[in-house]
Amino acid sequence: MAPIVQLRAAKLPSILGYIAVHYWFVIIRDNQQQRWEIWQNAGRCPESWGHLHKNLMPYYSGVGNGVSWLEKEWQGETASLLAQIIENSPETYQYNYLYRYYPGPNSNTYVQWVLNQANTNYLLSALGIGKDYTKIIGIQRYNQIIHFSLFFLGGFKFLQGTEFELHILGLTIGMKFKPLLWKLPFNFQKIAIKE
Repeated sequence: MAPIVQLRAAKLPSILGYIAVHYWFVIIRDNQQQRWEIWQNAGRCPESWGHLHKNLMPYYSGVGNGVSWLEKEWQGETASLLAQIIENSPETYQYNYLYRYYPGPNSNTYVQWVLNQANTNYLLSALGIGKDYTKIIGIQRYNQIIHFSLFFLGGFKFLQGTEFELHILGLTIGMKFKPLLWKLPFNFQKIAIKE
């Protein structure tokens, strides 16, 4: 049976919940859920590879500041590709044994890496601090996403005809074009621009 892959998120504990979220994946097959995520402490459950954990917590559990929410769900070929990348990530993700809250690599670095590997054209929210962490200076392309970076100092992402992000010291300011929405690094509410 083909898997379903969910992208879930939850607010970080305390005041950090106003500026950052924690992302993870859930692979659903045959009514079984597997939660895959990078956690700040290594080796916290039986199936872990450094900071990468499988089923550290129930798939729906938040991380200390309320419940989680479903951000996106994939089915079909994209879900199968995402599941394959996630399940192979104990061997293929380069930062399993390195974790930094800021500027990364962290949980959000891992999630955006998986999305990029699958060429999903999906960008995490501005609250996904660490999502743009890279050791590369220059331009990277993932399907329709163009990412220019100067480490965590700055850069930008452009999803052709859909979104633009400016990155400054690991924070994101940007805009979605349809519907017209700001992407801001400090609020969970999307602020719409009235036409």
